Amino acid sequence: MSGKRVRSPVEFAREAVKQRPWLHALLRPLAIGAVHLWRMAEHAGEMALAPFRFGLLWLDPRAPGIGKGASGDLVVMLVVSNLRSDPRVRRAAQTLSARGHGVHIICPAMPGDDRAPLGWGEEIRVEWLDPGAARFAYRFPCFLGGAMLRAARMHRPFAFHAHDLTTTLIALTCGHASGAHVICDFHEWMSQSVAPDGAGGYRPLSPHAATIRRWLERLAIRRASAAITVSQGIAEAMDTEAGTDGKVTVIRNLPSDLVSASRAYPDLRESLNVKPEQQLILYSGEVGPSRQIEPVIRALAGAPRAVLAIRGPGLAHYADQYRRIARDSEASERLHLLEPVPSSDVIAAAKGADAGLYTVADLCLSFTHALPNKVFEYLYAGLPLLCADFPEVRRLVDESGTGLTFDPANPADIARAMRMLDEAPERIAAMRANIPAFVANLRANPEWDKLATLYARLGVRKAGAS
Repeated sequence: MSGKRVRSPVEFAREAVKQRPWLHALLRPLAIGAVHLWRMAEHAGEMALAPFRFGLLWLDPRAPGIGKGASGDLVVMLVVSNLRSDPRVRRAAQTLSARGHGVHIICPAMPGDDRAPLGWGEEIRVEWLDPGAARFAYRFPCFLGGAMLRAARMHRPFAFHAHDLTTTLIALTCGHASGAHVICDFHEWMSQSVAPDGAGGYRPLSPHAATIRRWLERLAIRRASAAITVSQGIAEAMDTEAGTDGKVTVIRNLPSDLVSASRAYPDLRESLNVKPEQQLILYSGEVGPSRQIEPVIRALAGAPRAVLAIRGPGLAHYADQYRRIARDSEASERLHLLEPVPSSDVIAAAKGADAGLYTVADLCLSFTHALPNKVFEYLYAGLPLLCADFPEVRRLVDESGTGLTFDPANPADIARAMRMLDEAPERIAAMRANIPAFVANLRANPEWDKLATLYARLGVRKAGAS
């Protein structure tokens, strides 16, 4: 018997390609094409099976219907997002856990995630699905997730809590089949959103995509036990669209007292060696084309004493572009790109800045009517606001007297707002002075108690009916 090792087909192919470089040029596009065809076939198969998977559960005559068989205290949350950096999911889960609910989260893992415990509390468990289970949320029509449906059907909770429109039909279907309540939490207004254009930007939703999403939003608001969203403007528009009267509850993205920072952070101004006469402006959050950060960097040319620090996930992908814009604006030394921190640490890591920046592109109503985490996190960190002039954030700034607004597409107007930080010291001092009272008022009326109260009312109605 020969001791010579037999090469595997993969090893043979690698050696052949290494010896013949032209093979690589030939085979690579064929391999890429095969992968795309496989994914298209996989998606087509999922779409073909979806009517049966969902339809059979709705047609089952034994199904009690949404909320008609709810019992116990378990809440099953359905999520498609980067769970470790999603503060809204964390706040909702910890609020319900603190009120005696067991919380079971079903979420596809991010590629490369080690699926280690989240550390959100002993009563909060996570059922990680394979990363491929999230694909449905990024493909038309965005809400037919077979793997998540199969996982959710294994539970008989008190309520299914759907985070965003992507998981809504799954929650409604499982609630109808099991009798559990369904709570729909719309983090954004997806029927009024945009879609990637394939070239790094965004395009309006196609008419049929927008129509289907509006249909599902109306269905959810009418059929679900309760619906919640992030701002008054979105809530009122959703109620109008669904023909309901105040059914959509507003729970703003306020920080929760149940979440504390994982460690202490140094003063940001000192760690970046910002000069005493300079004003440090912090942008914290996601970056990319929809965030309209490029005009802010260009605005540094018109605000020579402003220093901009950007911190957020995915920053490495855009770092070269941002540095190039700063170099062209002769502001390279006044742009700092920082490593992201855990969502629980955002407030602690903001200490030392002079103002917090919120901006987003004027692409759709979902963006312009948003009231995001970062606005409240800046205020909790004691920072005056520099905000894009959109309805919801303008309302907050006007009511609280804690900030300035600007045209997010106009670098000259952004520079004007930046210069106000040192050109109008009395006005800025008044804004800073307004922050503690405004934040204290928010803390005195905990936003997340609304969620606990909503769940308690569902339980009362069930008990009264039995």
